[in-house]
Amino acid sequence: MRLSPSPDLGSNRRLAWTAAVVTLAVWAALAATYHDITTTLGDTDDALRLVRVRELLAGADWYDQWTARLQPPQGLFMHWSRLLDGALAGLIWLARGVVLPPVAELSVRFIWPLLWIGPAVACALAAARRLGGSAAVFVCALLLVADMQLYSQFRPGRVDHHNIQIVMALIAATCALTGSRRPGLAVLAGVATALGLCIGIEALPFLALAGVGYGLAFGFDAAEARTARAYGLSLAISAAALFLIQTPPARWSLSACDAVAINLVTALVVAGLGLAAASFAVGRSLSLRLGLLALVGIAAAGAYLVLDPACIHGPMAAVDPAIRGFWFDHIQEVQPWPRLIRLLPHDAVRSITMGLMALAAAAWLAVRALQRQDWRTLLSVALATAAVAMAASAFRAEDYAFWFGVPVVAVAMTDLFQRLWRGALLPTTAAGLLASPMILAGLIALLLPAVAPARAPGPALGVSVVSASKDHCLDTAAYAPLAALPPGLTLGESDFGSFVLANTRDAAVSAPYHRMAWGLVAAHEALGAAPGLAEAKVRALGAAYVLDCPTHAVDLPPASLAARIRAGEAPAWLQRASAPGAAITIFRVRPPA
Repeated sequence: MRLSPSPDLGSNRRLAWTAAVVTLAVWAALAATYHDITTTLGDTDDALRLVRVRELLAGADWYDQWTARLQPPQGLFMHWSRLLDGALAGLIWLARGVVLPPVAELSVRFIWPLLWIGPAVACALAAARRLGGSAAVFVCALLLVADMQLYSQFRPGRVDHHNIQIVMALIAATCALTGSRRPGLAVLAGVATALGLCIGIEALPFLALAGVGYGLAFGFDAAEARTARAYGLSLAISAAALFLIQTPPARWSLSACDAVAINLVTALVVAGLGLAAASFAVGRSLSLRLGLLALVGIAAAGAYLVLDPACIHGPMAAVDPAIRGFWFDHIQEVQPWPRLIRLLPHDAVRSITMGLMALAAAAWLAVRALQRQDWRTLLSVALATAAVAMAASAFRAEDYAFWFGVPVVAVAMTDLFQRLWRGALLPTTAAGLLASPMILAGLIALLLPAVAPARAPGPALGVSVVSASKDHCLDTAAYAPLAALPPGLTLGESDFGSFVLANTRDAAVSAPYHRMAWGLVAAHEALGAAPGLAEAKVRALGAAYVLDCPTHAVDLPPASLAARIRAGEAPAWLQRASAPGAAITIFRVRPPA
């Protein structure tokens, strides 16, 4: 009996319809799965992002990125993108014309992350089509529906920068992969690269690879000159313009490693203009074109490092060593696979399963690409390989391993299915779903008795490696009793800082951000001291309230102030100000005797 073939989804129109169907299915799944958008503001970054957006709506100056309520009197200059703040504030302002302000904010928090799913899905499908044809589009669509982990940064309420940053990287990479001799797509890739980096620099390696792709396309094929020129000019112009728009003029001359600053913008402008200039060497030899491109790359990297040599150590080069041991090195998103296996085995199995599948598929495609001399396929291989390598060294890159890995895995699966049953519909559908990374990871987790939820040995008085999303310590209602008290400075675990700002009029000594080392160290020393010594430290900070959440997983030195509070032995200089059984225990600091 002859089996029905897989559908032909190769045309632009059918690919667009496929992307729409997948997007709608994902929207429905996310809307049915995430019901906590009304009870919590998300994670710490979502909460602080809303603080900044609300300040902008309340009339704050566009260039005012100072957060005075964090670690006062020091305060904190946030390096986050004002472009994203402005986009969210603009949508909320528009929604206020239709509904009440609280509903407007809730609506934007729900809709904003969902808006970016469609472009991400379309990019993945387009990449699969370029690498493996129509059949690969169908298999990729199956994986995009089956692997809901792809959308962890797109869930309702996720207003931090990760979703738009992922999409900009996907757009730039997909344009480089599919935009042969198409200047229009090159312009889009340049703008997406600049916007993505101005939003956040976590995707810098992938955006750099996309730029290298445009350069090598021209290097090996002089007919790509117009395309390379369009990409270079759009990158240089948009990077400079967006930098000037979002950066306070007083900081235009300052360099940084953890955000877009003069050093990175200069590198982008040098790279863009250099590529545009090199593109005029159309009639020159291959070796000359490649030599010019190499010089452009060296000049761009040199400009970046000359303006701030410390950045050779990465985006976190400026992190204060004082906060590494008790806080930074324990953050969940910076954990490598070996440590993740011990701390969060379920997450480790998921990340490693996807990584190994992506690497195996990339190796297969690399062999095929070398045989066909197809450099664009090698670009996709490089993107997937780099994403897996980054995920293996830091859990935060897992999302990129999924998004750059899925098209590659889909193509390898398609080749296998064609060999086994010539791409027949039913076996392809069943195998595509059962062999998806998330299904396989789930089966592996069930088969390994050692893979079980475990409480991670978090840092003393720092951010716990275990998620606090289920302990109600970050619920909006938990902060209502604090909001009812007179405003003051709060002292507690760093996880609480963003939610204190978002849900009350209070200030916070610490919050989980690497640029506020002073507050993190001060809170660590005060809460980690013995109660008799801690009193002087707490009063020196000017704290009015000390907070504790008994269900929040964190390791505590037995003799510390925080441990004594957790054990129900608060010192006499603290007066309980919350009801018994409250999610967050509030202590008022008594006036000195």
